[in-house]
Amino acid sequence: MSNIEAELKLRLADPSCQSSLLTAPLLRELATQLPCKQTLATTYYDTADRRLLKSRLSYRLRSADGEWTATVKADGTSDGGLHQRFEYNVPVKSPQPSIEPFLLTDIGDRLAEAAGDRPLEPVFSTCFERSTMEIITPDGSNIELALDAGNILAGDKQQEILELELELQAGQPQALIWLGTALATQFPLLPEQDSKLYRATVLAGLADSLAQDIPLPSPLTKASAVLPAPRALSEIMIHTIHRTISAQQAYLANPDDREVLHNFRMVLCKLHSLLQFAEPLMPPEEYTDWQNKLITWNRKLGRLRDLDEFSLTWDQLTGYTLRVIPNYSGKPVLTEIIAAKRKDAKNNFHTAVATGELTPVLLGLWSFLLNWAATGNNQVLCKRFAYLRFGHWLTSLLQQGNELDLSDLAAVHELRIDGRRLRYTLEALAPVLPDSSRLLVRRLEQLQDILGEIRDVAFTPLLLQELVKASSSRLSHRDAGLITGWQLARSAAAQPQWDKAWAKLNKAVTKQKKLKPLADGSDEAARQSN
Repeated sequence: MSNIEAELKLRLADPSCQSSLLTAPLLRELATQLPCKQTLATTYYDTADRRLLKSRLSYRLRSADGEWTATVKADGTSDGGLHQRFEYNVPVKSPQPSIEPFLLTDIGDRLAEAAGDRPLEPVFSTCFERSTMEIITPDGSNIELALDAGNILAGDKQQEILELELELQAGQPQALIWLGTALATQFPLLPEQDSKLYRATVLAGLADSLAQDIPLPSPLTKASAVLPAPRALSEIMIHTIHRTISAQQAYLANPDDREVLHNFRMVLCKLHSLLQFAEPLMPPEEYTDWQNKLITWNRKLGRLRDLDEFSLTWDQLTGYTLRVIPNYSGKPVLTEIIAAKRKDAKNNFHTAVATGELTPVLLGLWSFLLNWAATGNNQVLCKRFAYLRFGHWLTSLLQQGNELDLSDLAAVHELRIDGRRLRYTLEALAPVLPDSSRLLVRRLEQLQDILGEIRDVAFTPLLLQELVKASSSRLSHRDAGLITGWQLARSAAAQPQWDKAWAKLNKAVTKQKKLKPLADGSDEAARQSN
């Protein structure tokens, strides 16, 4: 039998919730039978030179209840934890690996070309207990829920398996996202982008032989310009949700890597920017709900960003002090205090992410967007809506910049955030926009950097109040004065660059033939664009 397998994989962040998950009221309501348990022992095979893995194929033999099944899987994607790939299953009588049962299937020629007449040998294995339930969702879709608990085995190495698989048997793929969202609101779940096969190759040291699933590119093309705006915008937002889930998984694997954390924060900001862009087309209550949820997480990440920037600035200052005053003997008191404050913030944030608190937000927004695109009544074309909406945003940005007082750090921060929002959205919608918008993106990025230098001084006094209170040393006041002066000097140095950067931005705006500021600055045209 062959088919395109579609399943949502979710990792359990807390092993103790296994039994309560299977007996959750929601599942009892939707299940057609009680959970069924079986032990699955699986061995993966390949040629000695790993020809199958290099060809993005896998061959396995699995034992369940005394019966054997041979399976071949090919290619596929796993964006956002939603795994979709070709799967071919054939019942076999013995645990002897052979490609012969698959030769008459659609995958036969490709499998034969990869393996040839080379013998197949065991590479790694898995052994886990699977609890399954058949679920009928409210839209009538049939889903097999499988909870797997066991281990991946590769030589003398092993890795735990503890994951939930929601496999679509019949119906709509969006039912998987709906069910995943519902379960993630009750249990600590994390989208799992890596298959058991890929995790096994990493454990066995074979990751170079099997490329990880390649993330899908942006779904937008030039042809997207004539799609209904809700459809095009939902597609790019779902794509950004996938990128956010990928960034979350990378962060959990490398929580101390500042660049990884920065990428996580950046892609979540992009998602928020796109949601704000689509606001005129969305139901007000639903929009406000998702807006508030994303704001909450952006603030958490923003707090870490400010601490990281402050920490880096302090390191630069102390390094500079030692260079210009080699015999300086004063021990920086703030160093340990900053490190402790940053550690606490990092630990709190990591705990929130690792226990799946962000999962219902990302999956829930994904589910909402699928429904919004399918049921929305506004059929305005993406291109028309984008031009009107960008026109409103450009009008607002120009007004803010023309009236900006650089001593008003709150206004500086607001302009920086609005400029970043505009830049991120222009980047995401680039395929449906004129090429001239690229220049505007570059000018906005330059402006964002300058405003960041000016604005960062505003965060210093607030954080210093916390840090100085946490220290009993009077030297903390000396250090506070040093970094305040350092930040003020950086801010003052950046301010002369403002006029030049703002003039360049205005020039880039005048070059836009189609993305023009609106005469009255009103966003009503975008709201009524149908």
